[in-house]
Amino acid sequence: MFKPTPTCPLPDIREARIDPTLPVNERLRLFAAAIGDPHRFRVGDTEVEVLFDDSAPSLQACLTGMCRQLQ
Repeated sequence: MFKPTPTCPLPDIREARIDPTLPVNERLRLFAAAIGDPHRFRVGDTEVEVLFDDSAPSLQACLTGMCRQLQ
């Protein structure tokens, strides 16, 4: 897991200010520039590291299963 240091702190995603009227591609470019690594960032004091498991079910399968359980 990434450990921030005084010389390499994680960016706080809440500080990224992106104009919502810009085209999607431009917003994505600006967001990536503001955050740097989209897999490692902070939300306030909480560190976030996004990992993907190739053997896990897809998001669509998870949401479908959740909807079935709610019926």
